[in-house]
Amino acid sequence: MMKTPRILVTGFSPFLGEKINPSEILLEWLKKDFAFQSKVETLLLPVSFAAAASLLESRIAQTSYDYIFMLGQAGGRSKINLERVALNWIETEKPDEDGVTPLQGPIVSGKESALFSTLLVSKFKDQLQEKQLPIAVSLSAGGYVCNYVYYKTLLWLRENKRKSQACFIHVPFLPEQVLDKPDMPSMDLETMKKVLEEILQIALN
Repeated sequence: MMKTPRILVTGFSPFLGEKINPSEILLEWLKKDFAFQSKVETLLLPVSFAAAASLLESRIAQTSYDYIFMLGQAGGRSKINLERVALNWIETEKPDEDGVTPLQGPIVSGKESALFSTLLVSKFKDQLQEKQLPIAVSLSAGGYVCNYVYYKTLLWLRENKRKSQACFIHVPFLPEQVLDKPDMPSMDLETMKKVLEEILQIALN
């Protein structure tokens, strides 16, 4: 009998003056209302260069997961993006929620300049697009905390010989976040839930 895959889904608290973060709201939904919540664990991360990656590494050091899906908010995107690549690079003029603006440069000196998702990204994208869901593959997770956590996680998994399939997933703003942002794309929460549920169903099956 096949064992049920162990899945971890992470999200972030609000940042850069936003009152909400759709990734946090999606975690709350998974914990309360998702039909398979007993098979999916969640972890909320602070938008902190110092704390977020270490919190996630601590969790995955204690528990071996088959899948790790890291959710984050990406203003300006109109679709949910599966991030194929994590860059070994920090480049931001915006401080994290600790008030820290790190210097531009490598995340980990002497390591590869980029690491690729260990998830079968194209397979997931194709199955979601077959269901007419708003999904795309992105080649840049940015230069902020999202990419930082992604790179550090992929590096930790490789160096510790873990076989988890891991991918960062960026979601757009919610409609209520763009009321004062003319022409900024957004996506309703129910669509985000549907996409995330399909991703988890593919993983569980």
